Amino acid sequence: MPEIIIRKATPQDLEMIWALRLETSALLKARGIDQWQYDLPNQETFLSDIRQGHFYVAEEERHLLAMIAIKDTHEPTYDIVYGGAWAEDVPYLTVHRLAVKGDQLGRGLGFLLMRFAETIALEKKVPYIRIDTHKNNRYAIRLFESLGYIRRGEIDLNPQKGDIRRIVFDKQISKGCE
Repeated sequence: MPEIIIRKATPQDLEMIWALRLETSALLKARGIDQWQYDLPNQETFLSDIRQGHFYVAEEERHLLAMIAIKDTHEPTYDIVYGGAWAEDVPYLTVHRLAVKGDQLGRGLGFLLMRFAETIALEKKVPYIRIDTHKNNRYAIRLFESLGYIRRGEIDLNPQKGDIRRIVFDKQISKGCE
Protein backbone atom coordinates (compact mmCIF):
# COMPACT_ATOMS: atom_id res chain seq x y z
CA MET A 1 0.00 0.00 0.00
CA PRO A 2 1.36 3.46 -0.89
CA GLU A 3 2.62 5.62 1.96
CA ILE A 4 1.14 9.00 2.83
CA ILE A 5 3.92 11.57 3.18
CA ILE A 6 3.56 14.94 4.89
CA ARG A 7 6.11 17.49 3.76
CA LYS A 8 6.67 21.22 3.58
CA ALA A 9 5.06 22.69 0.50
CA THR A 10 7.12 24.46 -2.16
CA PRO A 11 6.11 27.18 -4.63
CA GLN A 12 5.94 24.43 -7.27
CA ASP A 13 2.98 22.96 -5.34
CA LEU A 14 0.91 26.14 -5.67
CA GLU A 15 -1.12 24.97 -8.68
CA MET A 16 -2.24 21.80 -6.87
CA ILE A 17 -2.83 23.71 -3.64
CA TRP A 18 -4.97 26.24 -5.48
CA ALA A 19 -6.97 23.47 -7.15
CA LEU A 20 -7.65 21.98 -3.70
CA ARG A 21 -8.66 25.41 -2.40
CA LEU A 22 -11.20 25.79 -5.23
CA GLU A 23 -12.51 22.25 -4.69
CA THR A 24 -12.85 22.89 -0.96
CA SER A 25 -14.68 26.18 -1.58
CA ALA A 26 -17.21 24.35 -3.75
CA LEU A 27 -17.66 21.59 -1.15
CA LEU A 28 -18.18 24.12 1.65
CA LYS A 29 -20.71 26.01 -0.48
CA ALA A 30 -22.62 22.79 -1.23
CA ARG A 31 -22.72 22.11 2.52
CA GLY A 32 -24.09 25.61 3.23
CA ILE A 33 -20.91 26.79 4.94
CA ASP A 34 -19.93 30.44 4.34
CA GLN A 35 -16.21 29.75 4.57
CA TRP A 36 -13.65 30.21 1.75
CA GLN A 37 -16.45 31.64 -0.42
CA TYR A 38 -14.90 34.97 -1.31
CA ASP A 39 -11.42 36.37 -1.81
CA LEU A 40 -9.56 34.64 1.01
CA PRO A 41 -7.51 32.60 1.22
CA ASN A 42 -6.04 33.73 -2.09
CA GLN A 43 -2.96 32.49 -3.93
CA GLU A 44 -0.76 35.07 -2.22
CA THR A 45 -1.93 33.76 1.18
CA PHE A 46 -0.75 30.26 0.27
CA LEU A 47 2.48 31.51 -1.28
CA SER A 48 3.25 33.56 1.84
CA ASP A 49 2.64 30.51 4.06
CA ILE A 50 4.92 28.43 1.83
CA ARG A 51 7.70 31.03 1.85
CA GLN A 52 7.53 31.31 5.63
CA GLY A 53 7.79 27.52 5.97
CA HIS A 54 4.33 27.24 7.54
CA PHE A 55 2.56 25.19 4.87
CA TYR A 56 2.47 21.41 4.53
CA VAL A 57 0.91 18.98 2.10
CA ALA A 58 0.01 15.34 2.48
CA GLU A 59 0.66 13.32 -0.65
CA GLU A 60 0.55 9.77 -1.85
CA GLU A 61 2.51 8.74 -4.93
CA ARG A 62 3.09 12.46 -5.64
CA HIS A 63 -0.65 13.24 -5.63
CA LEU A 64 -1.68 16.01 -3.26
CA LEU A 65 -4.36 14.70 -0.88
CA ALA A 66 -4.61 17.36 1.82
CA MET A 67 -3.01 20.52 3.17
CA ILE A 68 -2.50 22.49 6.37
CA ALA A 69 -0.85 25.70 7.58
CA ILE A 70 0.86 25.48 10.97
CA LYS A 71 1.92 28.96 12.02
CA ASP A 72 4.06 30.07 14.93
CA THR A 73 3.27 33.76 14.51
CA HIS A 74 0.78 35.93 16.41
CA GLU A 75 -2.79 35.69 15.08
CA PRO A 76 -4.38 39.15 15.51
CA THR A 77 -7.93 37.88 14.99
CA TYR A 78 -7.48 35.74 18.11
CA ASP A 79 -6.88 38.73 20.39
CA ILE A 80 -10.57 39.16 21.27
CA VAL A 81 -12.70 36.10 22.09
CA TYR A 82 -16.44 36.67 22.44
CA GLY A 83 -18.40 34.52 24.88
CA GLY A 84 -15.32 32.88 26.36
CA ALA A 85 -11.57 33.02 26.70
CA TRP A 86 -8.48 31.07 25.73
CA ALA A 87 -7.37 28.50 28.31
CA GLU A 88 -3.81 29.85 28.33
CA ASP A 89 -2.13 33.18 27.70
CA VAL A 90 1.11 31.64 26.43
CA PRO A 91 2.83 31.25 23.04
CA TYR A 92 0.80 29.09 20.66
CA LEU A 93 0.72 27.59 17.20
CA THR A 94 -2.22 28.31 14.94
CA VAL A 95 -3.66 25.86 12.44
CA HIS A 96 -5.23 27.33 9.30
CA ARG A 97 -6.22 26.20 5.81
CA LEU A 98 -6.81 22.56 6.68
CA ALA A 99 -8.39 20.88 3.66
CA VAL A 100 -8.75 17.38 2.26
CA LYS A 101 -9.58 16.45 -1.33
CA GLY A 102 -13.20 15.40 -1.70
CA ASP A 103 -12.37 11.93 -2.99
CA GLN A 104 -10.13 11.39 0.06
CA LEU A 105 -12.69 12.31 2.74
CA GLY A 106 -13.18 9.55 5.27
CA ARG A 107 -9.57 8.32 5.15
CA GLY A 108 -8.58 10.15 8.32
CA LEU A 109 -6.32 12.69 6.62
CA GLY A 110 -7.67 15.61 8.64
CA PHE A 111 -6.96 13.63 11.81
CA LEU A 112 -3.47 12.76 10.51
CA LEU A 113 -2.66 16.41 9.72
CA MET A 114 -3.94 17.63 13.08
CA ARG A 115 -1.77 15.05 14.86
CA PHE A 116 1.12 16.23 12.69
CA ALA A 117 0.45 19.80 13.90
CA GLU A 118 0.60 18.54 17.48
CA THR A 119 3.95 16.88 16.78
CA ILE A 120 5.25 20.17 15.33
CA ALA A 121 4.04 21.95 18.49
CA LEU A 122 6.05 19.58 20.66
CA GLU A 123 9.13 19.87 18.45
CA LYS A 124 8.97 23.67 18.60
CA LYS A 125 8.42 23.51 22.36
CA VAL A 126 5.17 25.46 21.94
CA PRO A 127 2.72 22.78 23.14
CA TYR A 128 -0.46 24.84 22.74
CA ILE A 129 -2.58 25.07 19.58
CA ARG A 130 -5.42 27.39 18.60
CA ILE A 131 -7.73 26.87 15.64
CA ASP A 132 -11.01 28.24 14.30
CA THR A 133 -13.79 27.21 11.95
CA HIS A 134 -17.20 28.35 10.76
CA LYS A 135 -20.09 27.57 13.13
CA ASN A 136 -21.77 25.46 10.42
CA ASN A 137 -18.69 23.37 9.64
CA ARG A 138 -19.80 20.39 11.73
CA TYR A 139 -17.16 18.16 10.12
CA ALA A 140 -14.30 20.35 11.35
CA ILE A 141 -15.97 20.81 14.74
CA ARG A 142 -16.36 17.04 15.15
CA LEU A 143 -12.71 16.49 14.13
CA PHE A 144 -11.37 19.07 16.59
CA GLU A 145 -13.51 17.82 19.46
CA SER A 146 -12.56 14.17 18.75
CA LEU A 147 -8.92 15.21 19.20
CA GLY A 148 -9.59 16.89 22.54
CA TYR A 149 -9.77 20.51 21.40
CA ILE A 150 -12.02 22.63 23.62
CA ARG A 151 -14.42 25.23 22.27
CA ARG A 152 -13.47 28.59 23.79
CA GLY A 153 -15.84 31.12 22.23
CA GLU A 154 -15.95 33.05 18.99
CA ILE A 155 -13.82 35.54 17.08
CA ASP A 156 -14.36 37.87 14.17
CA LEU A 157 -12.04 37.59 11.19
CA ASN A 158 -10.38 40.66 9.75
CA PRO A 159 -12.88 42.59 7.65
CA GLN A 160 -13.84 40.56 4.63
CA LYS A 161 -16.97 39.54 2.76
CA GLY A 162 -19.50 37.10 4.18
CA ASP A 163 -19.92 35.72 7.69
CA ILE A 164 -16.82 36.77 9.64
CA ARG A 165 -17.70 35.01 12.92
CA ARG A 166 -15.76 31.82 13.71
CA ILE A 167 -15.78 29.34 16.58
CA VAL A 168 -12.39 28.96 18.26
CA PHE A 169 -10.83 25.92 19.91
CA ASP A 170 -7.59 25.29 21.76
CA LYS A 171 -5.62 22.41 23.18
CA GLN A 172 -2.65 22.01 25.47
CA ILE A 173 -0.51 19.34 23.81
CA SER A 174 1.19 16.73 25.95
CA LYS A 175 3.84 14.18 25.04
CA GLY A 176 2.28 11.46 22.94
CA CYS A 177 -0.26 13.99 21.59
CA GLU A 178 -2.97 12.69 23.90
